[in-house]
Amino acid sequence: MSRKTVKWVSVVIALVFIFGIVGSLAVEFVYADTAQQKINQAQEKKNKAQQSLNSNQTKRAKTLAEMEKLEKETGDIQVQIDAIDKKIAETDKELQVQQEKLDIATKRAEEKYNIFKERFRVMCEQGDVSFIEMLLSAKSFSDFVDKTEIVKEISQYDKVIFDQMEAVRAEIEASRDEIANLKKSQEESKSNLDSQKAALVKKQQEQKAYMQELEKDAATYQKIIDEADAAMESLRRQISGSLSSSGSGAKYVGGEFAWPTPSCHYITSHFSPRRKNPVSGIYKRHTGTDIGAAYGAAIVAANSGTITLAGWNSGYGNCVIIDHGGGRATLYAHMSSYSVSTGQRVQRGQQIGKVGSTGNSTGPHLHFEVLINGNAVDPMQYF
Repeated sequence: MSRKTVKWVSVVIALVFIFGIVGSLAVEFVYADTAQQKINQAQEKKNKAQQSLNSNQTKRAKTLAEMEKLEKETGDIQVQIDAIDKKIAETDKELQVQQEKLDIATKRAEEKYNIFKERFRVMCEQGDVSFIEMLLSAKSFSDFVDKTEIVKEISQYDKVIFDQMEAVRAEIEASRDEIANLKKSQEESKSNLDSQKAALVKKQQEQKAYMQELEKDAATYQKIIDEADAAMESLRRQISGSLSSSGSGAKYVGGEFAWPTPSCHYITSHFSPRRKNPVSGIYKRHTGTDIGAAYGAAIVAANSGTITLAGWNSGYGNCVIIDHGGGRATLYAHMSSYSVSTGQRVQRGQQIGKVGSTGNSTGPHLHFEVLINGNAVDPMQYF
């Protein structure tokens, strides 16, 4: 084989080798982009579910407050019902006493009236005979007059006694009627309170049923969020696992990590298996360390490596991922801006972006993650 032929064969082999490596890298980065798109889709799905869950939580809080209000109102009305029941019972006793008094007074008045009627009847029947006998038996006219006056006084006395008894009976009857009217008014008030209580109980039942529906919806939204989180976690592991064996080298670059925000070391939230999310209020795993820093503060690479992601990542906002080899990667989130691009090689301490509050964030800070074979671990053990 001539030198010229050997030269061309060598060139072809070199080109094949180069294109093979480039092709391999291209496949890896295309894969990463595809996986990242899936992460973004999962994040978008999660965000929508989170918005629905947040709205659901607001409705549940409002419904719970309404239920508590209804419960208090029902309790207050029940106190009034108990009080009026007590008054009705007391009125019943008083009414019974008055009725007994009225019965006795009526009986006595009727007895006295019957005696009076009988005496008056006898006097009328005997009429003239009584006066003749009285006249004949009288020793004098004055004696007759005296006897006549005695009969009149007796009749007048009976009438006065009867009138007095009738007046007492009428007074007792009036008192009884007044008490009876009071009882009627009390019973009407109780009936009104019972109606109010029934309406409140019905509202409570409706609110309880509504709350149960909201809780079912919340469970559905939370399931969507959990599934999206699981999908994103799996995709992150795939990205990290794939890219750590790419052109950046399978071995770890070595050395401890540099602090990613040189101007600030204040930690606002640590890596935690259970933390209350400041945006959603839900307790869940916090996969990184949050470092409070001024808006626009410099963010540097924690170690040397290859940029595998530089772009928008929904909940993470502007986000950068650096592959350090050996399955180790670092993630920088919520940036206001980034100054690197995918595939770029960076050195430890090199500025890659600035602190911001993009994505799901309540204020300027850097969310910093350390990924080992795609799994988030506590970053503090690597400084």
